[in-house]
Amino acid sequence: MTAAATATRRRALQAMGAGAAALIAAPWASPAPRAEADTEILIGQSCQLSGPLAPLTRELQEGAGWCFEQVNAKGGVHGRQIRLVALDDAYDPKRTAENVRQLIEKNGVFALFNLAGTPTTLAALPVLREYKVPLIAPFTGTDVLRSSLDKYVFNVRAGYADEIEKIVQHLSVLGIDRVGVAYLNNSFGAGGLDAVKSAAAKRGVALAAATPLEIDGSRLQEAAQDLARSRPPVIILATAGKVTSDFIAAYQSSGASAQFYALSVVSSQQLIQALGDRSKGVAIAQVMPYPWGNATKLARELSDLASRKAVEVGYNHMEGFVSAKVLVEGLQQAGPSPTRESLVRGLEGLRELDLGGYVVRFSDRNHNGSSYVELTIVGASKRVLR
Repeated sequence: MTAAATATRRRALQAMGAGAAALIAAPWASPAPRAEADTEILIGQSCQLSGPLAPLTRELQEGAGWCFEQVNAKGGVHGRQIRLVALDDAYDPKRTAENVRQLIEKNGVFALFNLAGTPTTLAALPVLREYKVPLIAPFTGTDVLRSSLDKYVFNVRAGYADEIEKIVQHLSVLGIDRVGVAYLNNSFGAGGLDAVKSAAAKRGVALAAATPLEIDGSRLQEAAQDLARSRPPVIILATAGKVTSDFIAAYQSSGASAQFYALSVVSSQQLIQALGDRSKGVAIAQVMPYPWGNATKLARELSDLASRKAVEVGYNHMEGFVSAKVLVEGLQQAGPSPTRESLVRGLEGLRELDLGGYVVRFSDRNHNGSSYVELTIVGASKRVLR
């Protein structure tokens, strides 16, 4: 490495330390769109390594990391090791856009993976489109990424609209004709509220009331009291992270009662740990296969890996694991001398990828890999039941 290259590397690493946290220190890579020489493929991620949503990201990364470790231990993809660099955006869209630009321009990542959050991912879109860098498996179900084809975005999970459709359909079958909504006061929450309105209107379910929540957890008591005044029998939560369990606790403390239905981006483990016995009866939409037991090949594989790491597995681990498997398969199909365009073609060629209990379908006209949704509930044993 030349002195100039060494100095460039040093400055970039100093900037990373000052402005964002690197989860995995990956070897240096060229900013050229071709994968680094013959030794590695560098993958970039901007996510929440700090703040109230950090536990979600941690579970997601653990699941993905187990997959990458397996692949690398077997020689990598066409002889190249997969390396991940993750930078902290603390759920700040401005930082996400800056991180993605740094990952592309300075770190030279080949592709982006598991960007976490709706407003954050949307902020990154102009940058990845500018550089024509593929984004695989963003950790968001926003309809903005699904309503029209984006050449460089590949969604693995079902959308929030799919989840809410399933919830409202289930409620209408049960005869529930009024619901309340608590939603994050950002683009993710607003999209969830719109999806509830649309699904409810189709089935004659009335929206009793809706209240916004701040991601920092402020004004929770006031929000709970606002919603409690309308006494809805069911509250749909278009929320993520700690604010979800905090709002449920605040609502229960208000003296009102309701059954809560949460979206998949809620960590069931975090919710149960926070609420204890009060988590009983909370229903959660899931977009991944059940991660416990022997129900699927995926569950068996994930449970084995988690037990080796002494980690209690959850749905977010499964999502990270599945997402990483899809990326690896796309890289395999991209060939021994991959480019970003060959990765796009490789992913589009995954017409019927069965991962062992979860099927992903892509094509050149469809970048939404799955619409799989099932409803689960927290049982008396404080376990998630199907």
